[in-house]
Amino acid sequence: MEELQKFLIFRKDSETQEIKYERFDVPKRKGMTILEALFYIQDNLDSSLAFRYSCRGAICGSCGMTVDKVPDLACRTQVSAVKSQKKPVKLPEFSFGKVPDWDQENEILIEPLPNMEVIQDLVVDMELFWAFYRKVEPFFTREWNDEAPESHQSSDAARSIEHLVNCIACGLCWSCPVNANNKNYFGPTALAKADRFIADNRLSEEHRKEIQTKVWSENAVPACEQYFVCNRVCPKGVRPGTAIKDIRDKWSKTE
Repeated sequence: MEELQKFLIFRKDSETQEIKYERFDVPKRKGMTILEALFYIQDNLDSSLAFRYSCRGAICGSCGMTVDKVPDLACRTQVSAVKSQKKPVKLPEFSFGKVPDWDQENEILIEPLPNMEVIQDLVVDMELFWAFYRKVEPFFTREWNDEAPESHQSSDAARSIEHLVNCIACGLCWSCPVNANNKNYFGPTALAKADRFIADNRLSEEHRKEIQTKVWSENAVPACEQYFVCNRVCPKGVRPGTAIKDIRDKWSKTE
């Protein structure tokens, strides 16, 4: 007899704004991820289920969602491991609506990313996330000439920022309690990206000062309350909270 995995999934109608939770049974198979289970539901049970995805390899960050109350990437989360894997400690309580009698032992609960407006089902509006990301200008502004310091970086310098470079801008760190209470907060991703470029020896001094000025504004680095939830949910080990602390400790405000 085919073994089934029970899912309890958050649903929101983009037209009526109605919020509800629906149950689905998905045939289990070895190696199935949460994303593959959602594909099964969409293909076989309810074609209207909305969610984002792209690479399916945990490098694009598109499929961020909340699985059993833990923000994670659906493409890297094994269905078989959800109930047994160690959960990050001291996460905030994420509430998206009244959950109807969730059987925590047997049902996998799927909800959107926290602290973002839900457009439909598991799809959230990330415009604020990207607006703050663009605001810190996390990119090089030099004209390309393939000459040092534009293209040259020592191995030690590259290693010092490697963990920051690994950020895939998935938005999981938006689960920070500061983002929940302050809609003007830049958020951990933007500030970690800022630290990555401030610390890059190839950045022009003018651009470095511009970024420093922006991240020391009221709703950026000073607004961080050092919960470090961002560190605990980051799927790539970027440690955004530590990056924000690095800005506090190493990079002064530039007027």
